[in-house]
Amino acid sequence: MLSIFDDRFPVYYTVIFIVMSFVLGAVIGSFLNVVIIRVPRHEPISGAHNRSHCMSCGKQLSNIDLIPILSYIFLGGKCRFCKAKISPRYWIVELTTAVAYTLSIIFLGLSASLGIMFVLIAALIVASGVDIDRMEIPYGCSIVITALGIAATIVSAVIYDPDAVPSGNTLERAAMAVFNMPWYDHLIGAAAISVPFAVLAMFGAMGGGDMQLMAAAGLLLGWKNIIPAAAIGIVLGAIGGSIELLSVPKGAKKRAREKSAEIAAKWYDEQKGNGIYVIEGKTEAIYGSLFKGNADIEPECIDEKLWNGKPDIPALNRMLEEELPDISKFGISIVIENIRSEKDPDSYVENGKIRSVSCKRQVVFGPYLSVGIFAAYIFGETIVSWYTGLI
Repeated sequence: MLSIFDDRFPVYYTVIFIVMSFVLGAVIGSFLNVVIIRVPRHEPISGAHNRSHCMSCGKQLSNIDLIPILSYIFLGGKCRFCKAKISPRYWIVELTTAVAYTLSIIFLGLSASLGIMFVLIAALIVASGVDIDRMEIPYGCSIVITALGIAATIVSAVIYDPDAVPSGNTLERAAMAVFNMPWYDHLIGAAAISVPFAVLAMFGAMGGGDMQLMAAAGLLLGWKNIIPAAAIGIVLGAIGGSIELLSVPKGAKKRAREKSAEIAAKWYDEQKGNGIYVIEGKTEAIYGSLFKGNADIEPECIDEKLWNGKPDIPALNRMLEEELPDISKFGISIVIENIRSEKDPDSYVENGKIRSVSCKRQVVFGPYLSVGIFAAYIFGETIVSWYTGLI
């Protein structure tokens, strides 16, 4: 590791390194904006026929419109052609990536860890952006981080020396953080963080994408560093989630629950009219989400062994989208039962009924976990040493 603040470098070299990292981050951030938008839509991210264009008027953008960060400022946040407002998200992603790259070279110096960090930042930015937009984390991001983890594991197996005394220098410790451990610590990190996050996912507190992201990060960071990463992500998520929950418009949750129950009952009546219903003595639970006017109940969530026929899940999604176009970030659960009560057999509804419908506000955790992973990559060992020192 060679620090950019090394006495062998003139001061202007240090300034050049910092400026170049900032510019590189801004340029990469501009590209990541394209990835965040197009990859979930299965659109190509390059090619002559896929040039950047205004999302409102469709005009192809020229180079002057695509200068990272600066174009948004110079254009006043509006399209040069149709004057439509440009989402501030574009320059926020560019600025965030630029700042993250700059902090990385400051703390990691010119090292192998810096190269890994640059790729890691890009994966975390994309994961966070897509999670905010669609409440899902792309498998590709977890795969990229897993590949980095495999590389770090191999390097650790080659260079780790258990007899070496780690330097007390914070910069040097940060630069060697993902290599300064036995190779099996990486595997333990992936396994150890997967279990609690899998449990959280089972109870709906986290998504499957969050679990995959943290498992990949655990492989990269090792078990000691993934602990502060998870702690930081969960604390930030709790704070951010509380703010999100408090910002829900008054009555939105009640309206979502009551309207969803009405829609579910109507949909199930239609299914029964077509001879499709939950068989007697069984209970079915259907789960999904409502996000930005899109209902996402997967047909695979149905247990066909519990049904007499195949229920029309796409029809349920359409009904939810038509009736609740303004409801966002809500998880929906529909429980259908076809059970005759021994205490009150007269209350039995032929072919079953909707027993309950619940709607819960969902919180996006990807961005918070990403901040934790980023912080732990640089400061993980320092945080662990500080905490163990307190004990």
